[in-house]
Amino acid sequence: MRGGMIRAMVKESMLAAGEQVVFRAHSHWKNIFWPVVLTLVVGALVTLALLEWLPSPEDHAWQRWTVVVVAVLVVVPFGLWPVVTWLASTDTLTTRRLISRSGVFTRQGRDIPIDRVHSVSYRRSLLDRMLGSGTLVVQTAGDDSDVELHDVARIEKRMLQMQELILDAEIPAEGEA
Repeated sequence: MRGGMIRAMVKESMLAAGEQVVFRAHSHWKNIFWPVVLTLVVGALVTLALLEWLPSPEDHAWQRWTVVVVAVLVVVPFGLWPVVTWLASTDTLTTRRLISRSGVFTRQGRDIPIDRVHSVSYRRSLLDRMLGSGTLVVQTAGDDSDVELHDVARIEKRMLQMQELILDAEIPAEGEA
């Protein structure tokens, strides 16, 4: 059932005939932790200010509007925008390629055929190790051979999935060769 849910999230027009999604993921949630905390704290402060510190809409009208405008000016760029860009950026591994997409208004993408991948490795800081994330380094044939996917969640599982696909691509099927 989970595979069906993942397949439904990827546009069918993106997949070639016979291509199947192995995984689709956003970067690790640590990237939106502080923006979400900021949004919650500002929301709580605005609520407190409007209900306790400036309770009267008639007597404190301009102060109340100032609080709301300042809150919006803080939350939109530093709280909501990072979450929107996080949601708009995905990495998808299929049986044939690694697909990276990012951007909200202007989309940027990169597709790497699995048969061009030579090796996969990862780097992890202490925080990455504690959270189970890291940077996935995909070495491919060509001039710009290293592709780095930063803050990949469940890094060891993702690396194993890529290595399994690479090994399957290198082993010819029966009757070939």
